Amino acid sequence: MPTPIDVTAEPVDENRCKFILSRAVHEPGVKQYTSPEEAGESPVAQAVLQIPGISEVIVSGNMITAAKSDTKLEWSALEPQVRYAVNAGAERLEESAGDVGEAMNDEAIYDAVEEVFRTQINPAVAQHGGRIDLIDVQDATIIVRLMGGCQGCGMANVTLRQGVEAALKRLVPAVKGVKDITDHSSGSNPYFQQDSK
Repeated sequence: MPTPIDVTAEPVDENRCKFILSRAVHEPGVKQYTSPEEAGESPVAQAVLQIPGISEVIVSGNMITAAKSDTKLEWSALEPQVRYAVNAGAERLEESAGDVGEAMNDEAIYDAVEEVFRTQINPAVAQHGGRIDLIDVQDATIIVRLMGGCQGCGMANVTLRQGVEAALKRLVPAVKGVKDITDHSSGSNPYFQQDSK
C-alpha cells in the first residue's frame, strides 16, 4: 500500500481551489479533465471528478486545481473528500504503475531517468570514483556510458544489471532495459582484471 499523500488546500476563488500534494501523481505537463470518463488516463483526476459538485480538474505533477459547479458547496467541506479521492486514485495508479509507465515517451523517460541519475545513482557511484553518463533513451532502453572508476571495471555489468537497471525499473516503470556503450578495453580496471578467455 502506498504512503498516504498529504493534501494542502489553497482556495483560489469562490469556485476554484488548488490542492498541493506531498508527491507527484501525474507526469510532467498540464492536463484538464471535465468528466471521470475523460480522465481515464489519470486515476487521481478521475477520483476527484467523481466527487459530487466537482466539475473540472486540472492536474500537473503534484498539483491539482479543482472547480466546483455548485457555489453553495464550501471548499472546507470538499477538502476531506478531495483528500480521500486523491489517495484512492493514487492507490489505483500504484497498482497500474507498469501500464502507466509504458505510456511514457522516450523524452519523458529521459527526464525522469536523468533526475534519478542526478539524485541517486551518480552520488552512489561517485563513492567508488566512477560516474555513469546518460547518453540517450531509445524505445524505452536507457543508453549509458561508464566513466572514471567504472570504465573497465570487472564488476561493471553486475552494477548495471543488479544496481542501475533494477533501480530504474523500480523508480521509472517504463524503462525496459539498460544498454552500455562504454569502451571497457580502454579503462584502467580499477578493481580487478576479468579473466581473459
